[in-house]
Amino acid sequence: MQMIKRMLSLAALCLLLAGCNRNETKIAFFVYDGSDTFISEMMAHMASEIAPEISAVFRDAGNSQAVQNQQLGELIEEGGYRLFVINAVDRLACSAIVEKCAKEGIAVVFFNREPLADALTNDNVFYVGADADKLGEKQADMVAELFSGGSGFLYDKNGDGVIQLIILKGEQGHQDAEKRTENCVGRLKELGFEVEILATEIANWTRHEGFQAMQTICADYADEIELVFSNNDDMALGAIDYLIDAKVVPKAPHISRMPFPIVAVDGTTVGLEAIAQGYLYGTVNNDSIRQSDAILKLISCILSDGGLENFEYPVTNGHYIYIDGEVITRRNLEDYTNER
Repeated sequence: MQMIKRMLSLAALCLLLAGCNRNETKIAFFVYDGSDTFISEMMAHMASEIAPEISAVFRDAGNSQAVQNQQLGELIEEGGYRLFVINAVDRLACSAIVEKCAKEGIAVVFFNREPLADALTNDNVFYVGADADKLGEKQADMVAELFSGGSGFLYDKNGDGVIQLIILKGEQGHQDAEKRTENCVGRLKELGFEVEILATEIANWTRHEGFQAMQTICADYADEIELVFSNNDDMALGAIDYLIDAKVVPKAPHISRMPFPIVAVDGTTVGLEAIAQGYLYGTVNNDSIRQSDAILKLISCILSDGGLENFEYPVTNGHYIYIDGEVITRRNLEDYTNER
């Protein structure tokens, strides 16, 4: 099954965005960390689809709010920008960012990391992203059938009727990480399952730290784990990397069965590949393509001074555009790989 990867190196992405006509409308994209697989895929898609009359520049904060603040300040001082598209490092900084942009008449579209509500009260300030509550709930829905009915004994290793699980958490205190974690566990309980959280490890959204987290967890709970909830694909893939490295599972083009199901969120290209191979049971599609499309259409609407009355995507409370994602497992994998 062929998959067309949408990830670009930062250098290539910068060149692509820089290729726009600099005599035309100027906008800028700011991302919290360009090495994040999901963000990289979103930026690659938007860079490939952005209107030719728009001159766009790209800035990567390297996961530092101080760096992002400096980048924002430099472009504000440079002048001439109509709109900033911002994936903030720290959502608590968003109100101050909006205030600075408002003074210069710069519209703001936040994405992926939802700001506090008081940052989205001005005109021409918006947020595009998934509903973090629903992402977590859909993770739980995905695995519920595995522990139900006649097949439940296959995953309940000790036969105690309780799901022993671990959680790979994106960031401590990060809104999406907290909501995804709270709702995946809460939803399982709503569905009537008893759960025991063996461990929660912070892995900062990265594959490398997912590897380290799984190594730590397996040292204490290797024989007890019945389920892994990961806040994103990259951390889940890091956990899988450890299991392969430790020879818990073989490294192969396809495997028939994991020792326990691992479920994630995002639907990145590498995540879908892991589902096809049998390592990742499933993921909840964070739908980078539709979110990117919504951002591009919103950019067009803002730059043309058009209203949102007939906007293609539903707008909540005048400022929020939430894009729902669906569960992806082997059953429907082909529907999503065909889009890439």
